[in-house]
Amino acid sequence: MRKGLLILFAVMLLGACGQEADLYEFIPQQADNPPDMPTSIVVSGLVESVESRNVYSTLGFTIERVYVEIGDYVQEGQVLAVLDTADLALTIAQQRAAIASAGDTSQNMINETRRMLNEAAANLANNTNIHILSAEASLTAAALSLETAERNHSDALRDYNLRLNPHVVTAESLLRSAQVELDRLETSHANLNVLYAAGIATSEEMRLSENALTHARNQHNDAVVNRDNALELERRSINQLEMALRASETAYANATELLAASRIAATQDIERLRSNVVSAETAGNLEPMELALEQLERHLADSYITSPISGTVTALIAREGAAGIGLMFTVEDTDNLRIIASFREYDIGDLAVGMEVLITSDATGDSVYSGVISRINPAANAFSPVVEFETEITVTSPNTGLRLGMNTRVEVETE
Repeated sequence: MRKGLLILFAVMLLGACGQEADLYEFIPQQADNPPDMPTSIVVSGLVESVESRNVYSTLGFTIERVYVEIGDYVQEGQVLAVLDTADLALTIAQQRAAIASAGDTSQNMINETRRMLNEAAANLANNTNIHILSAEASLTAAALSLETAERNHSDALRDYNLRLNPHVVTAESLLRSAQVELDRLETSHANLNVLYAAGIATSEEMRLSENALTHARNQHNDAVVNRDNALELERRSINQLEMALRASETAYANATELLAASRIAATQDIERLRSNVVSAETAGNLEPMELALEQLERHLADSYITSPISGTVTALIAREGAAGIGLMFTVEDTDNLRIIASFREYDIGDLAVGMEVLITSDATGDSVYSGVISRINPAANAFSPVVEFETEITVTSPNTGLRLGMNTRVEVETE
């Protein structure tokens, strides 16, 4: 059954190649082919490059120059084409200038914010902060004013309670003297009035006595008014001193709060300046601009389209004056070839990686080249109408006449 299938496959293969075949050549003769004689499996295959690379560009610049043509052999890294990057070079120069300018500006800002932070921190640590010093001076003045007000108010209350106010003491002393004088003159006048009734005292004496009594009464009234005025003045003075004391207490409390607020403000100012430093450092981070420049420079480098491998240019899509984006070239290694063939499921069990094969093609005539099986797919071809397994054969013969895309015949001897 197996030999019959081989004969049928050979007939179909030769018929497909347009060659006449003598079926007798493929019929094993019992006398000439002992049962243990090796048999061959012949399949067709397509020549490919071991390494084929498509050369793309993602840049939209115009193609300025194409240096190769189809069939040219190129070395890895060789320039295939160059894009027009005049505008890109100008953009790169502008970006570099912008980075230099931004660097200077940001560094100056960072230095200034750091200086202000260090100065504020030193002023707080050394108690030389101008706002705190002013608040402390105000508190000291308020404390002195409060102390004076407390002492004046206390002295006034003490003088009031002990009746030591000099104005009141003087006024009361004058009042007592006027009262004594008035009492004396009233007694004298009463006695004189008795004498006058008895005819002993004269009218002139009575007139002089009355005048003296009137004057004493006026003096007494003036002394009373003066005493009352002194007492009122003392009361008002105490009230004023009490108001001054309350004002001093309020001023002291305000000065205390101002000092506390100044210290808090100084601490907050340091935090604000520290935040300013961080902001300046963040704003001075040139990494985004440098990354943008790096990308521009990468685009400039990528404007030189180079070959990723050594090989032959087999496809040329790039055209001078066209947009250099997308597929531009195909470069294939024509020195190292492989053949992709498919074996039927009933043959695959006789194959193994490393087995040698013979390769022929119509284009190379009677030349026979060597190869070796380098890969056998573990799964059958999904799109084949029959069960086949794709197999890769590496061409080992040097300097073959095989070319990419050629149809070949692959012969594998099996036991």
